[in-house]
Amino acid sequence: MKRFLGWLILGLLVVFPGMAALQPAGQAQAKPEDLLKNLVLIEKVAEAPAKMKVGLESIKAKDSLAMLSYLASDLLEGRETGTRGYQLAAEYVASLFSLWNIQPAGDHEVSPAARFGGMMGGQAPAAPRRSYFQEVVLKEISESSSEIVVETRKGDLIKSRKFTAGIDYSSLSIIPESVSGTVVFAGYGITEKEIGYDDFKNLDVKDKVVLIISEAPGKDNPNSPFQKKELKEKYFPLEGPALMMRQPAGRFNKIEAIAKLGPAAILQVANTTPDLEIIRSFIPRRRVSDDRPIDPRPRKRMMLPGGGPTMPFERSTVINITREMANAILEGAGVTIDELKARIEKTFKPASMALPGTRVTIKTEVKASLVRCSNVLGYIEGSDPKLKEEVVIIGAHMDHLGAFGDYVFNGADDNGSGSVGVLNVARAMALNPEKPKRSVVFALWTGEEKGLLGSRFYVRHPAFPLEKTVAYLNMDMISRTFDEASLSRMARMFNFPSTEELLKKIKPDNFLPISFSGGHLGEILRQANQYVGLHLLLRESTQEGRMMGGSDHASFASEKIPWLFANTAMTSDYHQTSDSVEKVNGELMAKISQLIYLAAYFIADK
Repeated sequence: MKRFLGWLILGLLVVFPGMAALQPAGQAQAKPEDLLKNLVLIEKVAEAPAKMKVGLESIKAKDSLAMLSYLASDLLEGRETGTRGYQLAAEYVASLFSLWNIQPAGDHEVSPAARFGGMMGGQAPAAPRRSYFQEVVLKEISESSSEIVVETRKGDLIKSRKFTAGIDYSSLSIIPESVSGTVVFAGYGITEKEIGYDDFKNLDVKDKVVLIISEAPGKDNPNSPFQKKELKEKYFPLEGPALMMRQPAGRFNKIEAIAKLGPAAILQVANTTPDLEIIRSFIPRRRVSDDRPIDPRPRKRMMLPGGGPTMPFERSTVINITREMANAILEGAGVTIDELKARIEKTFKPASMALPGTRVTIKTEVKASLVRCSNVLGYIEGSDPKLKEEVVIIGAHMDHLGAFGDYVFNGADDNGSGSVGVLNVARAMALNPEKPKRSVVFALWTGEEKGLLGSRFYVRHPAFPLEKTVAYLNMDMISRTFDEASLSRMARMFNFPSTEELLKKIKPDNFLPISFSGGHLGEILRQANQYVGLHLLLRESTQEGRMMGGSDHASFASEKIPWLFANTAMTSDYHQTSDSVEKVNGELMAKISQLIYLAAYFIADK
């Protein structure tokens, strides 16, 4: 999952409630009764069509557990990106692909004859063969620092103040850059024409530093127009760990909307949180637990070098600042942030203004080195002479958090289980005598825990043309069953009427919520599940280019490729050393693999 941002955002959410707006959105949140209609309950499992039956029956729980026992063993040292343990996992997958006669889809190998041409006996070099590895080179950030300088001018007098990241403000940026611009105050950064409210009316924000308040006016005022149900849900997001781990579809992204206006930077001050709470959050506090080791390592931060497309969370970066800092920016206007806030909330009319005498300069510096790692790619060629040029990709991230001292973050569920799911589907496709019409690609990604880096690298450098990629099917954490507590959390997130109503309809140990884009994928999932018998909750994202959750499907969603995302229960073992093989459900892992196998076959054979 996209954890490198997720955990930091989670820590900041308590003090910067508007941070939830950074999460990707899908569509308007479904009504409870509509969600219940999206439950797919199979009373009797049908016999699979003959042409895909051999592959389906090859996917078994015992084989799944056998492969997972190796991938999640201490020998692989937690499979952290760029480490020996991850490379061992990659070599293991490549060896299985070779054993199953799956063709390599990685980089072309350069032989000595090709490298030196005629110097090798004058013979023409053979055509380069492909390997199973797509090399990914990453920048590893070892140190970073950031500062913001605020300059205010009154006549000939210039006052300059310097603010430091982690003391006066928080920023997720690790991109070395310097940004400078004059300031505009844009109120709450909201445009709602239906209620006649527009913070940006007659305000030029292009190439300016935009200062806003999080959320919306009248948070605690029942007479506020923003207390209407649809606006309340839009601007006052729910808070808490469960929400941050699985962001519901439909959460409006205010920061991304502002970013489309072309500002140099966006500074945000919390609507109601006092500075004291904000400052306290900057001081790390670790609570000792007898059950969980304290990991003293600094978290490795990595990024893709060079230019290229960015993800939504990079394009819509916001810097969260204290009230003290906001007041320093507003000093030249002779007003404080709380005075402006009170002015807006008294009349529910904007108080936006330009501050041409105030300039903000944001400077970030980093120290970095290069790291080699790789995606693992294989494919089975389609049976149709024309349609084989098109591909369906089944993928999962194989990296996890590594090890320190005697502690190993084995990552059995996250995401050894999804990796095994890809292997299950690959073996099933290879064993099945009749191949689908389109080609099927199997991908194990590196660097997901660092920011979806392996899958993002792939969409920049695809092994098969993206315009020929008809769907991407993602598996991330598919081996842990729901219980009443995890179902209750999910029911609150997805706006179910009650957990009890959900429990009456499903079997928790046979339950899979699955997200997707494109209505045809929903129909295919319903069709495939006839032969598997899971209790499915189908969640469709109808807005192009959006995604639910933070996993590798987001990289393909950003390229407008139809996707689906299979993911089971979040447990207390998430990102802990306790995420081990003995806690997984092999039967559930196998059934989800079967569902994805059938769905992939139907898509590829259509």
